[in-house]
Amino acid sequence: MSRMVRILIITSLLITITACSGGKAVIGEDIHLKYDNIKVIDINLTEEEYGIGVDKNQPELLAQINEFIKEYEASGKFKEICSHYEGGEPVPVESAERNNTKDQLIVATTGDFEPFDYNIGDKSYGIDKEYVAALAEYLGKDLVLENINFDIMFMTVAQHKADICIAGITINDARKKYVDFSIPYYHAGQIIVTTDKCDLFDNVRNAAEVEEVLNNPDNNLTVAVENMTIGHYYCEGNSEFGYTGFPVTTVPLATLDDCLDELESGGVDMVIGDAAVLKYLIDK
Repeated sequence: MSRMVRILIITSLLITITACSGGKAVIGEDIHLKYDNIKVIDINLTEEEYGIGVDKNQPELLAQINEFIKEYEASGKFKEICSHYEGGEPVPVESAERNNTKDQLIVATTGDFEPFDYNIGDKSYGIDKEYVAALAEYLGKDLVLENINFDIMFMTVAQHKADICIAGITINDARKKYVDFSIPYYHAGQIIVTTDKCDLFDNVRNAAEVEEVLNNPDNNLTVAVENMTIGHYYCEGNSEFGYTGFPVTTVPLATLDDCLDELESGGVDMVIGDAAVLKYLIDK
């Protein structure tokens, strides 16, 4: 049975997931039955900032983007975009065809990172998609969205094949080798999603106590992560990002949606990933 069919069957069957860690609320009062056996450990394990990656040969564009971010934040318009994905109505974003004779903003993105960046059929949606649509309008340019794999996104901009990249990108020094980052436009973090049978985190109160659980090899944990993302680096370890990793078995998958499916099927003990994305996927 396809994922869409399952969702259609259960849209009227909603459940409430209760709190699982002392004083920490578990999100998702309207969780679809598809995820009836999972719970969210709502403690941020990392502190991250999302930014727009800009072609290093375009410092004027970078300055314009930074001004846009400041103005959009101050006006409350960015908060309004976010509200479209917090119970509101997402706005589809149209992309022009690349045409070197026109004044265009070429944006490298992925199309698979809900709620920031995703596609339904031939329509583009997401916080980041609506954001760059507003940016293009601010710059007086036509918007061109080009979907590529996340792992080549920064090289694509570095090779001047796109002006900017955006897809829930955490600012860090390793990525600065390829692009210049805008000032942050979003603050993010990683969280854990596990099953309702898991009691390892029932009494944790902060990130340090969560990491004590992850650092205990006797727990023999298997963790699904989205491949080559901060969750992956945090779990497995990555010196460039400043993460030492944990004695767990890491299972990299293509998307966090795949990770949640693997968790529900019993293939892994938990998922570690972006808080906003996981909450959105569970609650949609």
